[in-house]
Amino acid sequence: MRLAVGATATVVVLSLLLVLVAAQEEAGATDEIHARAKRSNDFVGGARKLDDKDAEERLQASLDKLAAGDGPNYRISEIYSATTQVVSGTLTKIDAELVNEHNEKERCIVKIWSRTWLPNGIEVTFKCPNKELVKRRHSRSVEHLEKKTHKKHNHHSLDKSEHLFSKFQIKYNRRYHTALEHQMRLRIFKQNLEIIQELNRNEMGSAKYGITEFADLTTDEYRQRTGLWQRSEDKPSKNMPAVIPNVELPKEFDWREKGVISKVKNQGTCGSCWAFSVTGNVEGLHAVKTGKLEEYSEQELLDCDTKDSACNGGLMDNAYEALQNIGGLELESDYPYEGHKDQCQFNKAKVHVKVTGGVDLPKNETAIAQWLITNGPVSIGINANAMQFYRGGVSHPWKALCSKKNLDHGVLIVGYGVSDYPMFKKTLPYWIVKNSWGPKWGEQGYYRVYRGDNTCGVSEMASSAVIG
Repeated sequence: MRLAVGATATVVVLSLLLVLVAAQEEAGATDEIHARAKRSNDFVGGARKLDDKDAEERLQASLDKLAAGDGPNYRISEIYSATTQVVSGTLTKIDAELVNEHNEKERCIVKIWSRTWLPNGIEVTFKCPNKELVKRRHSRSVEHLEKKTHKKHNHHSLDKSEHLFSKFQIKYNRRYHTALEHQMRLRIFKQNLEIIQELNRNEMGSAKYGITEFADLTTDEYRQRTGLWQRSEDKPSKNMPAVIPNVELPKEFDWREKGVISKVKNQGTCGSCWAFSVTGNVEGLHAVKTGKLEEYSEQELLDCDTKDSACNGGLMDNAYEALQNIGGLELESDYPYEGHKDQCQFNKAKVHVKVTGGVDLPKNETAIAQWLITNGPVSIGINANAMQFYRGGVSHPWKALCSKKNLDHGVLIVGYGVSDYPMFKKTLPYWIVKNSWGPKWGEQGYYRVYRGDNTCGVSEMASSAVIG
């Protein structure tokens, strides 16, 4: 089974931007959301269905925030569908019938985008027909909320988890604007503390997991950040098998040191990790071949690749084939990233590199390393479970916590190395993985994951474009 890639975790004293957008929904928009959600369930980076209870909690918290900011008062009448998607952060989309202050029913699309590592990391957008644009920025201080919390509990001392949660809000500028939201996030935070403890308790490498900007997010909210699809076995890859060179491997190798890797990019709220993995792969291949590093356009893939589903996920295999049919890739500067699908604006005259197909690498990490040092960076799918609370080090989680079967994020291997710990008589080989969540995540935007036993499925879906 092949996957394609689509599209982090301490929480900040958070300012929530609530937006009520007035714009007539495009014809058939609701049906399209349903269709895309159904399709993307099969892909990494695509949206996944959210259970009714979780959807209602998230929507109610958003409605409370809107009302607290002197915005319109809504109450929930019915929820028709809800999805969550790993993007740059997590994106929740809820199709619901709401009742306004005049007791009138309105069908609205609510989008909740969480990027908890940023000061203003939660943005909520309401799209309802025939409504004027209303924006609300909340700035109620954490100190004010803490006073309310202390008063509510009669000034009893906080337990350890509540104390950590209070520090978390201050450090990451998190602002919760209702008691309901505060209690919901505290409950999620406590659950995540248990996951962090489990990751650290069973960590076999040197990675440290802790309270990050994602510590008040549910697993589904966090996974909205991905965008990788899963391909059925009855639709085998059209890629050719890669020819693996029989070369001796150096102890360490890093394409970043050779000037063939572009800066860490950010996919934003779009489940486009698959596109970033592909462009990073092509950028590296071209730089190795020509000695010239160029940054290519992910937006071109979102707009012009009809085989994938833009922000609803995709497959790297599909993208290689699509680029062959499209005619090549333009520069990022000529076709800049917007983070949403638009009309295809491809200009053949601006093509800087042509793709003639793709190759699949063996599920063998030695072979992947041999191909890597000879040709360039490698696109892979990975299970991103351990990445939510990753703070640095060589990540080697317990397999039960990071299954090789659940690949949900597309990234790029750019090198490998070895960390030696003589005091502990431990040697940790690792892969250097470039992510697309911006440079503030992980180790300046990179992830080191254990090399040698298919940790988190790193060798399950390794592939590369072939350039002309």
